[in-house]
Amino acid sequence: MLDLLGIGDAIVDKIISFDEEDPVMQKILPVKGLFFVATPEEHSYLREKTSIADYAGGSAANTIRNMALLGAPVGFVGKVGCDKEGEFFKKSLSDYGVCSYLIQVDEDKTGCSVVMVHSDKDRTQCARPCAANLLQSAEVTDEMFQNAKSILTEGYMINRRPELVEEIILRAKFFGLKVYLTLSDVHCVQNKKDLILKLMPKIDVLFGNEYEFEALRVSQKELKDTLCVKTCGAKGVEIFDKNERSFFETASLNDIKNTNGAGDGFASGFLLAYHKNESFEACAKKGHFVAQEVLKTTLSYLPKDFVKKS
Repeated sequence: MLDLLGIGDAIVDKIISFDEEDPVMQKILPVKGLFFVATPEEHSYLREKTSIADYAGGSAANTIRNMALLGAPVGFVGKVGCDKEGEFFKKSLSDYGVCSYLIQVDEDKTGCSVVMVHSDKDRTQCARPCAANLLQSAEVTDEMFQNAKSILTEGYMINRRPELVEEIILRAKFFGLKVYLTLSDVHCVQNKKDLILKLMPKIDVLFGNEYEFEALRVSQKELKDTLCVKTCGAKGVEIFDKNERSFFETASLNDIKNTNGAGDGFASGFLLAYHKNESFEACAKKGHFVAQEVLKTTLSYLPKDFVKKS
């Protein structure tokens, strides 16, 4: 029996250097330092560039890898292409001991997020989900739900595939599972606010940062039985539901190497404690611990040797 089944985008992060002399890259780049939507042609051009490094990504997948490394029985459902990136993502799950329900298809490439690193170390990012967009509800089988206590899905999916996510959440509740959702991005919240609010009574724990919750503007009445976990960067985390609010500070951290995956790291630590019925304070403490360990790495999740080192 799995504690948690993650259902989300299977994405590989490809890190490349931004070539100041490349006129095509100059033309593609809209505004330096932001996330932008590339056309299929632009994205294909960028992903063919020589990479500095490749990392397995995906918001829900990041959380799942952390939890598996820390000893929780977890699984992941997603879709990749039959390519080297798909094999790379598949290996990232097996290396961490994740129960994989990964599906490989010929119809499209593995999803890829291209991160362009500029000479001043600023980063500009564009992503296309590609094969991840082909996941169907029927491929998340009844047996998967019956073998899990809870599911985690992400705002990125609800933004692009609202009908799919709604059906998955309703099926999870039918089987008596707890449902966790991470909001992922302000634009996802703005685009699908009505659906998220509609699903609130089905969501047991909702994760997001202060900007995402500000965009959601959830009222006490709309909370129903949802526990909201709002991360506030270096300040700490606010945990609230319709009955009470609590704020827990976090220790300062100086040696930050990368902020990607910090929120996913917090969610994994929080859920590890939450599944043991620990106090909100203990959940927040565990969440901050994992998030800070992720911030110390160049990955978007804990390195494989973390348990050995700790």
